[in-house]
Amino acid sequence: MTVLLGLGSNLGDRCANLEKAMGALAALSGTSLLRWSTVYESEALLAPDSPPTWDKPFLNVAVELSTPLKPHGLLAATQEIERRLGRVDAERWAPRIIDVDMLAYDDETICTPDLVIPHVGVSERAFVLAPLAEIVPSRRLPGTKENILQLKRRTNVSLPAWMSVINVTPDSFSDGGRWLKRDEPTTVQPEFLGGNYIDVGGESTRPGAVDVDPETEWRRVAPVLEHLDQQFSGRLLRPKISIDTRSATTASRAIEAGASIVNDVSGLADPAMIEVLAGSRCDIVLMHSLSVPADPTNVLPLECDPLAALCSWFAEHLETLGRAGIALERVIIDPGIGFGKTATQSLEIIGRARELMELDCRVMFGHSRKSYLEPMTRVPPNERDPETLAVSARLASRGVDILRVHTLDSHRRFWRVYQRTE
Repeated sequence: MTVLLGLGSNLGDRCANLEKAMGALAALSGTSLLRWSTVYESEALLAPDSPPTWDKPFLNVAVELSTPLKPHGLLAATQEIERRLGRVDAERWAPRIIDVDMLAYDDETICTPDLVIPHVGVSERAFVLAPLAEIVPSRRLPGTKENILQLKRRTNVSLPAWMSVINVTPDSFSDGGRWLKRDEPTTVQPEFLGGNYIDVGGESTRPGAVDVDPETEWRRVAPVLEHLDQQFSGRLLRPKISIDTRSATTASRAIEAGASIVNDVSGLADPAMIEVLAGSRCDIVLMHSLSVPADPTNVLPLECDPLAALCSWFAEHLETLGRAGIALERVIIDPGIGFGKTATQSLEIIGRARELMELDCRVMFGHSRKSYLEPMTRVPPNERDPETLAVSARLASRGVDILRVHTLDSHRRFWRVYQRTE
């Protein structure tokens, strides 16, 4: 049977507790972990009269597993795992070292005194739905007409995933040369390692950038991919690595090196890219662009509705991916802020971000430090982080699933406070 579990912890060495629980689940007889999400931080769910000392952030993970255990047998096994890891009986809302909840058991509906499936509140809680939407966005729970991704968007709580940017290039628009010194990649700093995704690219796509051949691109990114793999060696809970490329050759090599996302900034301009994607299990970022590198003179017609143009373009390309056997749940769409849009059009797309969600795909925005901010600021790109934070907050509050940013640490700190004051 295929089972969805939610794991949480807000005491002790929290990621270590989650890792131990996942290892214990995998050790159950005949049980295999199929997919699991990255880690999402959320506020604690508390009763109104809970003491202030209980207000500790939770870390949340979703796991899909295959097991021969029957529902109550699996319940007993998860409760035993909790006990072995130090879980003690406490009041319902109290902080706890580990929480393992059975969210769904195949397509069964169960209602007994000790087990309710689907789990109570699963369709309303963002801290459950956000990690689930990362691994099974198209799944429908028994008794619901909407899939996981649609349920997530219906909640009033935003819980975005964060993608940090590592441009291993000498000429990227805001951080060129930071990760490449004397043609040698530099070591990735710890503050870039804590998000949900890390996007690694070896070719600048800024206006006027020079094309990079696949061998040069690979020579740049390969050491970084190896470094990241070593950083997370032996860990189940690690950021997912994205390769930012328009080259099918580079994408294929990166997948072999452990990348689980291909971020194609050209929108499948390389016909061979679809074949690479169809032969893998990785997710795909499908980005709208009119030209790569970006050309400020090649933009959507000024008289057109930019959202209508985007939705039409995405629908066509999603159909192409579907014909190749690539499931919709593997696709993340990116409107391509700064690629083929004026500043006014980019701002309109940001303001109407929810309209992109009608395509029933996860949505990502790569808006950090880009030229659409120039009418509102005179500072150079590498100093536009306050402006970017303002846009990130707006996009997150609109339910955008993934935010691709240059300053991961400041964004996570900002969001930790912002979400408590919404």
